[in-house]
Amino acid sequence: MKKISYLFTVLTLFIIGCSEKEIIKLPITTTSPEALGYYRLAMLSYEVGDEPETRTYLDSALAIDPKFAMALEFYDSPDPLQKKKHRELAKKYVEKATLAEIKMLEIRESYREGDMDKALESANWLVENHKESDESYVWLGQVLSDRNELDKAIVELKKAIKINPDNYRANALLMGHHIAAGTQVMLPEEKRDVKVGMKFGDELIRIRGDHGLPYHLKANCYRQQGMFEEAKPLYEKSIEKRKGLSSEGTAYVVSAHNYMFGGNLEVARERYNSAIKLVEEDPNIWFILNMYLTFSFMFDNDYIGAIENITKVEEQLDSKGFDDITLLFRKGQSSWQKMICYAHNQMEEDAYLSLKKRIEFNKKRAEMLGDQNISRGVKTDELFQTAWVNILFGKYDMARTSLDQLKKIQEKRNDPTAMYGYHGLSGMAHLMEGNHEEALDNFSNGDLNAIYFNYFKGLALKAAGKEEEAKKVFNDIATINFSNWNIAIVRRLANKQIGKV
Repeated sequence: MKKISYLFTVLTLFIIGCSEKEIIKLPITTTSPEALGYYRLAMLSYEVGDEPETRTYLDSALAIDPKFAMALEFYDSPDPLQKKKHRELAKKYVEKATLAEIKMLEIRESYREGDMDKALESANWLVENHKESDESYVWLGQVLSDRNELDKAIVELKKAIKINPDNYRANALLMGHHIAAGTQVMLPEEKRDVKVGMKFGDELIRIRGDHGLPYHLKANCYRQQGMFEEAKPLYEKSIEKRKGLSSEGTAYVVSAHNYMFGGNLEVARERYNSAIKLVEEDPNIWFILNMYLTFSFMFDNDYIGAIENITKVEEQLDSKGFDDITLLFRKGQSSWQKMICYAHNQMEEDAYLSLKKRIEFNKKRAEMLGDQNISRGVKTDELFQTAWVNILFGKYDMARTSLDQLKKIQEKRNDPTAMYGYHGLSGMAHLMEGNHEEALDNFSNGDLNAIYFNYFKGLALKAAGKEEEAKKVFNDIATINFSNWNIAIVRRLANKQIGKV
């Protein structure tokens, strides 16, 4: 990565301050203007997903001011123990900062604790007390989005853009409500408008045309519509703009997705492998990109090929340089990938063995971290995964035992989305038992954007004689051109339901 001098940092901040309309940022406390400059540059990398580059800038900020609370909070170290230490220090030092900074840290801590009501309370405080800052509305918009209160989120994000049309995060979140953009929550199918998404994509290119991610996201708009040829030059532009950055591999991967859905699996896999080679030295990115190669086999209904790729990854994990805790996390993920492949290929013994391994790895990791929130998450994951596998193998009574326990835990969380997983699995169980109306009731209370569960919702609609509604669900799934595990499993099945395979 190119070294950015302090002079450039100061110049950048000066230009921002001398723009036609002064942009008022939320207060950030540090002992040094130079440290603040590095922090601002870190946030520019953070908003486009360049994590290693973000850490490099934060390293510089913390070298100057080791008690810089916000820099410590956003330092997303790949070492879990270091990450934990940084966050503990952030909480300690933020006491001497502004109330706004305390509220920002409260939001992030609330996410970790699963208390989305507290996150909303803190975000509302920011807006009430810093109405002049576009950043306040972005914090609130993000929280509302993650609570699946999207209509309210859109209102707040548009307020941010009215104050500052160049707010990248606000434009990106609004775009992500209409097209698949990472982990962002999308509007229900009937409210999505890809043309609106494309307009926000154009804004992202205008704001951050220096980086490849906006071109990647604009290309996603074309891919979403099945316009694979139109998407290609934008993905190539994304590759060009990301040369030498940690996200270069990601640029190749999304291009591979475009080839795969466009029907050229051979070129797609060549690009997946090219991406993986680019990131060999970064074990975490290497692992993630390998997951997409695995999904390419699942999309092709080749579960054995997927399992073989996961096994290749597993054989290299011990030598990749992971710290002990992250190694357990990645082994747990690999076991989970094998579990879903075995389960959906009806290989019962292997599925349960992989489930057992995942639970063991996760418990060891939680013990080493000594974090109550992680321990709770590990327990809910165990209950969810166990119920899921039992349902897939027709063991409904055993599944309900796990689901009842899951329900008791999730009902106590202050999060309107906490019960989504419970309702999805309960809907599956009812469907398999022939209780179509009960299944549909569960699915309606679950995550309406959960593609995997939506496939089973389609089956429930079909079984209940609602053929047209079922056909629409299947058609929606069959035309999704984005890559993740749940689409990889059900997209081909949905195509079969509408007679396209």
